[in-house]
Amino acid sequence: MKKKLVVALMTAALGMGCMTMTAMAEDTTIRMWTFLDPTNTENGRSVALSQMIDEFEAENEGVKVVVEPQDWNTMTAKFLAATTSGDAPDIIWCARDELCGVLNAGALEPLENLFLGDWSEEEIADVDDAYFKFGEKDGKHYTLTLNKNCIVLYYREDLLKDAGLEVPKTWDDIVACATALTGEDEATGQMRYGLGQSFATESNDPQLLLNYIVDKQGSLFNEDGTANWANDTGVEAVNWTVNCINNGVTPKESVNTSIEDLYTEFAAGKYAMSIGSGVRLSTVRDAATFDGSTIQITTIPGNTIIDGWFAGIWSGSENKEMAGKFLEKMYSPESDQKWVELGGQAPCRKSTVEDLEITDSNRYLETMIQAFEEGWLPSNEMPFVGWKYDLNPAVQKVVTDGADPLAALEECEDNFNMANDR
Repeated sequence: MKKKLVVALMTAALGMGCMTMTAMAEDTTIRMWTFLDPTNTENGRSVALSQMIDEFEAENEGVKVVVEPQDWNTMTAKFLAATTSGDAPDIIWCARDELCGVLNAGALEPLENLFLGDWSEEEIADVDDAYFKFGEKDGKHYTLTLNKNCIVLYYREDLLKDAGLEVPKTWDDIVACATALTGEDEATGQMRYGLGQSFATESNDPQLLLNYIVDKQGSLFNEDGTANWANDTGVEAVNWTVNCINNGVTPKESVNTSIEDLYTEFAAGKYAMSIGSGVRLSTVRDAATFDGSTIQITTIPGNTIIDGWFAGIWSGSENKEMAGKFLEKMYSPESDQKWVELGGQAPCRKSTVEDLEITDSNRYLETMIQAFEEGWLPSNEMPFVGWKYDLNPAVQKVVTDGADPLAALEECEDNFNMANDR
């Protein structure tokens, strides 16, 4: 009798244990902050992410991945604030400029503790590049780059061809092409500008004047991290930019144009060429009021500025292992193909690059891959917050107030250095 009772109790205990584990699995929710919205069926990257979530949830019964879309400009700072209140997401996509602060705060879990320690040398070699190293601190890796990006020059291939122009390769080429392509658009009757630029100061992608400085002097910063803009090269960059506006190839209202305005206006046919982000190409093509397939991209003279989003696991997460498992899923060879084919992104893995079949519709990938190999980005040894748009006020003041370019640049330098405790 006692034996039967013991067996019954053990069976009940095991059953309760299974029920508890099942209940725990059913209650497992992985929260992720990113600028993508997987419910958006019009955005290729969002569609790719949605498919990865569906696959992961099917592979891991009882696990739910909840994406809480955020404003990309404030997401990383908001994450750091949330870590102190204990309400941070399990997975965060960090902005490159603010990753240093996140690492210094100990807000991310070393990926070696989750899955990276189990990867083979061959698997590591497949992802080992400048982006992989950027998320490294004290011999540990804290992030994977899910969104490699570069700042490029968008151009209308049809317009260049009709005008008998070659794709611009130098700063003089850009001005010559922009000048030739400025005027009334024969198809629409609207005024078309040769070169779209954006100088809003709230948030922005790096504009051409930053690329100009990098091209001429190799970096935007001194070795101690202070801004290196108020010099002859900086004045040349501002004057080149202001001349584009004064000569009419860039509209004067660009001093207040946001980068989102620029993408919308380019898709509407307002510009023949425009500064832009490589990963936004597919979205702009889809939104074009003309034949979107004619939109191509090319690298910017000198060192094209590269960028990216670095995804990691909150060190305070109660679901680190499962969150790490989903991060690994988003970075798998199969997912890399989705990011490329559905999202229009450049590959994150070397093996994906090797397997790429370049066609006329995706030859923009060659430009992006070239940019990643030759491009420039700041170091991860200190924060560089605001540099992408901190020079825009100099253009605004010179154009609207007639300010001296050097004095305007000196003020921009001081503001950047103060904001970054330099």
